[in-house]
Amino acid sequence: MSTGQRAFGQAIVIGGSIAGLLSARVLADHFEKVVILERDPLPDGPEPRKSAPQGRHVHALLEAGLKVMEDLFPGLVQELERDGVDFIDMGLESSWFHHGSWKVRYESGIRTILCSRPHLEWKVRGRVTALPQVQLREGYTVEELLTDGSRERVTGVKVKGPDGAQTLQADLVVDASGRGSRAPQWLEALGVGPPEEEQVGVDSAYTSRFYERPAGFDDWKILAVYARAPENRRSGFVANVEGNRWIVSLNGYFGDHPPTDDEGFLEFARGLPVPHIHEAIRQARPLTQAVTYKMPASRWLHYERVARLPEGFVLLGDSVCAFNPLFGQGMTVISLGAQMLGECVAKQARSTPGDMRGLSRRFQKKLSGLIGLCWFLATTMDLRYPQARGKRPFGLGLLQWSVMNLIDLTSMDQKACQEFYKVLHMRGGLEVLLQPRLALSLLGYSLKSLFVPLERRANVTAPPPRPGQPAPGRDERLDTAA
Repeated sequence: MSTGQRAFGQAIVIGGSIAGLLSARVLADHFEKVVILERDPLPDGPEPRKSAPQGRHVHALLEAGLKVMEDLFPGLVQELERDGVDFIDMGLESSWFHHGSWKVRYESGIRTILCSRPHLEWKVRGRVTALPQVQLREGYTVEELLTDGSRERVTGVKVKGPDGAQTLQADLVVDASGRGSRAPQWLEALGVGPPEEEQVGVDSAYTSRFYERPAGFDDWKILAVYARAPENRRSGFVANVEGNRWIVSLNGYFGDHPPTDDEGFLEFARGLPVPHIHEAIRQARPLTQAVTYKMPASRWLHYERVARLPEGFVLLGDSVCAFNPLFGQGMTVISLGAQMLGECVAKQARSTPGDMRGLSRRFQKKLSGLIGLCWFLATTMDLRYPQARGKRPFGLGLLQWSVMNLIDLTSMDQKACQEFYKVLHMRGGLEVLLQPRLALSLLGYSLKSLFVPLERRANVTAPPPRPGQPAPGRDERLDTAA
């Protein structure tokens, strides 16, 4: 219970990842004290965390997520730029082979950053832990939830830490512990049934390493190659990051996983749908050993449907939904989810200060609406593979055909590409794609696709140059094997 100017007393955040840090930041505006409990020791600098193996691989922060970061941490983007992080225009400075065709290149006004996950997390952690209301405790594992006598309200947690077992009281407990969350077991111990689980399995794995960024690659700042299902299973990314480096991540589905040895890594890159990543890295100097992260399935736990979800307990981030990293949605959904949590707590503070009743269910329901669009976009594409495991709703085939036609259209039509980017970067929902001009263009293109081969209606051959630069010749590095 609050005793000061803020509406609530103590909040506990389980997990010191991006999700936990952003949750602590928004809660610090409304709680007198916010305690972050992190199981593992945290690095002093921008190094990967033991409990976040995915941190060694390429990460995307879409425009909507970047805006949340800017709002929560004024000056963060400028600080990152001083560290050598690129702030890019998505349409102008990316070269993207997207499910079989090259995106058009133009100045889109849609901006994002290219930064390694450990560097971004280090900067955010520094900002959050500098807040006087926030305390970060390392080496603490949450054993169970504490509740009131009715078991309908969470009142704190039981933890095991450097000083042994202890209990911590809280007005609100946030589970941001990630994919390994023990919330289903905790709720079962309280007599609450486990949440419904939705999965789409593609047996995916990433293998990544850092390279010294070579001279002569000025046409793009990120190069992305996505497989076209069901013919191809391999994807890859090369992105500028701080320290004048590239991070290179290769991905394969259904057991076709990139190896970690030098020769195998390059050979896997040679087998991508187009040769441009292989041509970029074959002469570049590796700075690190390649490491692999496996992601068997996307998973969504529907806590918004749990009938007796206790008060004083909310979940966000990978604890709720772990997306396929190929689609780059995770950190943005986490950022927007944290912002949403802050808005829900602010509303609660205005209406019933000191009383958290109703917050848990209201937040989880709102979060599910945010997750739904991203889940739809990602799983629709993954389910194009016959081997993919997951529920296939009625009409999925027609939907997938329409989405693929839209993607192919964006290789030829700048306006269509701009609307696609708006949805991708979460400037708007699917209603953006229903605007009359785009709908008519897509209808005409879809009819054309019934009669005209892909190579005659989409750019499947050569990446467009950055506007204002000449098209690369056949003898130039990126088109050597085109």
